[in-house]
Amino acid sequence: MPHIRVRGLPFEELESISDTLVETLADLTDTPNSHFTLEYQSTLYLAVGGASPAYPFIEVLWFDRGPEVKAKVAQAIDDLVRPLIEAGQDITTLFQDLKGSDYFENGEHF
Repeated sequence: MPHIRVRGLPFEELESISDTLVETLADLTDTPNSHFTLEYQSTLYLAVGGASPAYPFIEVLWFDRGPEVKAKVAQAIDDLVRPLIEAGQDITTLFQDLKGSDYFENGEHF
């Protein structure tokens, strides 16, 4: 934990920043890099009229680390993803704060 889900970005692009992303976020959150999971999700976006261009959408599932760390993590994600996309394209980062009482690992409460 933290678990990061990424969609709307080509796999190769995510793979090219994966090491830096995990190392940067590990440093910002004071969490060992081995505790991070980075998940790539292949997604098709639809709008009225059919297929729509994707934009990077990053979900961060974690135990809350406060608004200052959250802002730093969001900016670090933007800084790493921004060079990989077209100018002016949006990047969305969504944080989902998990409760420790809801987290189990290998069937055991964490």
